Amino acid sequence: MGIVMVSPPLAAGELNRPLVGESERIIIALCSRCYQIPYAMCCVSIDEIDSLAPKRDQDSSEGKVDKISVLLSLIEGIKDIPNLMILSATNRLHMMDEAFLRRMSGKFFVGRPSSNARLSILRKIPFWALEPEVLDRLSIATTNFSGAAVKALTRAITVKCIKMKCSEPMAESEALQLANLIAQQYQVFIGSETLPSLLLRNQFIETNHHIHQLPTSLKYTGRMIVDLQNQRIRIELITKKVNTNNNQLSVVERKLYPNETNVQTLLERLTAYGKNRNVQLLQLIDLNLLASQGAYDERKVYETLKDRYDECVSYSRSMIVYDLDALVGINKSQSYSNMGQSISCSVHNQSIYTYVLARFRDRTMEDIQEDKIDNVERWAIAVIREPFLLRQFSEEAQFPRTHQEQEELELERRMAEELIKCVKCKDFYNENENRLGSCIHHDGFVYDNAAVDLTIYTPSDATKILNRLERKALNDPNQHSEYERQKTRFKWICCDETFTTIYKGGCKKGKHGFFLNGNESSSRQVTNKGINRREQATIEQWEDFCCGNDEYDDDLMKCNAQSSEIHDDKNDYNVNINKNHEHEEDERNQYDHYIIEQSDNDNDKHDHQAHAPKEEDDGIVVNCIEQKKTLR
Repeated sequence: MGIVMVSPPLAAGELNRPLVGESERIIIALCSRCYQIPYAMCCVSIDEIDSLAPKRDQDSSEGKVDKISVLLSLIEGIKDIPNLMILSATNRLHMMDEAFLRRMSGKFFVGRPSSNARLSILRKIPFWALEPEVLDRLSIATTNFSGAAVKALTRAITVKCIKMKCSEPMAESEALQLANLIAQQYQVFIGSETLPSLLLRNQFIETNHHIHQLPTSLKYTGRMIVDLQNQRIRIELITKKVNTNNNQLSVVERKLYPNETNVQTLLERLTAYGKNRNVQLLQLIDLNLLASQGAYDERKVYETLKDRYDECVSYSRSMIVYDLDALVGINKSQSYSNMGQSISCSVHNQSIYTYVLARFRDRTMEDIQEDKIDNVERWAIAVIREPFLLRQFSEEAQFPRTHQEQEELELERRMAEELIKCVKCKDFYNENENRLGSCIHHDGFVYDNAAVDLTIYTPSDATKILNRLERKALNDPNQHSEYERQKTRFKWICCDETFTTIYKGGCKKGKHGFFLNGNESSSRQVTNKGINRREQATIEQWEDFCCGNDEYDDDLMKCNAQSSEIHDDKNDYNVNINKNHEHEEDERNQYDHYIIEQSDNDNDKHDHQAHAPKEEDDGIVVNCIEQKKTLR
């Protein structure tokens, strides 16, 4: 008793007929031959079965649906043939009809060769044709090659070396060029180009090859996040807690090389990691893939993403890379106000973001066992450039934070909670509410308007003087008005406002805080240990800065000039007053001297009054009055 082939091996296309119903009739007639041999298992072999039993959806034609329905009725259906066995093969399992796959009792997956398998095939190249380093490089360049493609590359290199009668091993660039031709022939693309062409371009840019390895001593979770903005790659690990046997998630960071600035240039590193972990398949999900599949609407995008993910899941060791910025996109909006500029960000394609986030969590890593050669390792890698997207994705994926991120998180918490005293306005604030216009202050110095040289004072020194005057006014009521008048002598140079001990705001608006190095960035004012006193200036330093503010030098010179003019005018006025006083004193002395002389003359004439006529006396009196008036 054995297995009987009821027909020669067939391709699915041979069962298709142009006439309606003809393909269904051929399938029924072919499978009905099994009734003639009821004592044996009858086998029908069909290659490329995916064209005969594709997925059924709303866009499927009636002819496709009819063929599938007839085939399903013969396999555990209403026309079930008990001794029928169908042996089929396909390269697109993810495009097969689910009902047909459920009826297949056995599924055997033959995927792409792993890095170790590719290396064993490449070693069939004569030892004198390639250097060991070039052979190892080819095992990376042939990532995602099928077994047939690797064998074709092996033959191509061998034939060329024999044909050219090479006395020296083939150069690496020649081997990569042959690998590029084979990749184009077999349509092995990662993104928009083949991996060998990318390695060739990197070889021209940098002469030294970088060694990328994942140490086998570490225990990985299968998740990586590449931060292109800060040129870092984060690898998630499982480590033991200190003094306990419990496991915890941690992150190890590695710096990217200067040429690794986008997804394409990162492929060399990622394929090297894949070789190090014996990965069989590396899938890159980006816009180039969606464009090549014609995925321009949301439904087609989801189908493409699911098909690629299902293909990765079918391998025991695979790696899937998401170009998250290209797939999701970020919406940015800027707004301007009197409080400053604000930028808000949001995810553009939320549905694809949610799907990628769910798939990123579905990584699988089995513990390495000595008696098991092929452990299950499914890696998920997210490549992100936008800081907002990186932070949100890491938080929602529950990816462990790095030490720097923990410090930044603590910094933000302190910025939102810790109060800081502003040295400019003497008010308390926190950095989250520190906006342009929230700090009202004076940025100039105080000067003594009553002094001849307009003496400059800091606000603290001027406050001390005013406090002393206040005490004197209280202790000496008789001089209270004089002290009160002296309290108005101090002025602000920046706005000419009278300085008082009671703070009434200022003439300038800005942000809180002042720093010695001139950097008013809020991230430098608070650290994870509290206020950074070395960066933030003290009140004395702020006042010293205001006293040395060059902006008000011209104003001070004008005030000095005006003060000098007023002082000169006052001196001239005092001189004129003194001269007037001296002139009046001279006139007064002359008048007194005249009065004395007149008194003497009057006494002399009094003796002759009896002998002098009356008219003459009257004339003398009139003349005396007129002379007095003239002197006066």
